[in-house]
Amino acid sequence: MANLNLCQTFLELGDLVSRNLELAYGSHISYGEETITESILLQIWSRHSAIINIETFSKPREAMNGADWEWHLIGRSYTLKMRIQAKRLAKNGMQIKRLFSQKAKTAPHPQIDMLLADATLQGLLPVYCFYSAQTARSTWKAASLPPDYQAGCLVGIASDIKTRGSKYFYSIEQVSVPWHFLVCEKLSQASPFPSVAFLNGQIDTSATLSKAHEPYLVSTEAPEDPDARHGYEIRELLDLPIDYQPAPVIGRVSIDCRQLDTTDRD
Repeated sequence: MANLNLCQTFLELGDLVSRNLELAYGSHISYGEETITESILLQIWSRHSAIINIETFSKPREAMNGADWEWHLIGRSYTLKMRIQAKRLAKNGMQIKRLFSQKAKTAPHPQIDMLLADATLQGLLPVYCFYSAQTARSTWKAASLPPDYQAGCLVGIASDIKTRGSKYFYSIEQVSVPWHFLVCEKLSQASPFPSVAFLNGQIDTSATLSKAHEPYLVSTEAPEDPDARHGYEIRELLDLPIDYQPAPVIGRVSIDCRQLDTTDRD
């Protein structure tokens, strides 16, 4: 029955990230993106190993892709496939510095463009996960959260963030949601992500059904050919060579959501 508490786990770990960052800000202890990511993945797996599979690969060209992780949320009808890059808000920071300008020497374009390109070429949804403490938020604190919880992990679609064109956190919040929205009953109609209820075939509206045609949503019963290629438009937009190969991810996280009770918020 542990899988039924996955929503609670994401709430608790988001809260823990926020509180740990606040402690780190007040000390000389580093609490970086890689440490946070590895810690929360370890906790998710330890609590829900029956429905979680985590694979790690050889160290990727981190400077090019920011050590992205691939996430698969598996529903009874659809599987959502994402490429996630983590960013941590610095102490007393009100903006994600160099969000649009950071660029590795060996990369042809800024990191945000490479995230968009690599995800699109692999049929994945490009996503940012922002780690922050409670004191940094303005809009986020008004999201649907149980009392006494802090939302320390904010997720947003990279293309929405780039279109908004602001590196300031209060602006990024407008197009992002607390990460437990990925695995809990959809708590806001404004969430840019398909809900677990949709992945499990429990919602059939024109708004959500249109998402089924996106390459990052595949049929769980008949998954797409892994050799299929996507993103011809982004190759042209970024002037990438036709034989360009996306930078590898550091690992893959698969979560089987088919048994989740999406009628209960926990």
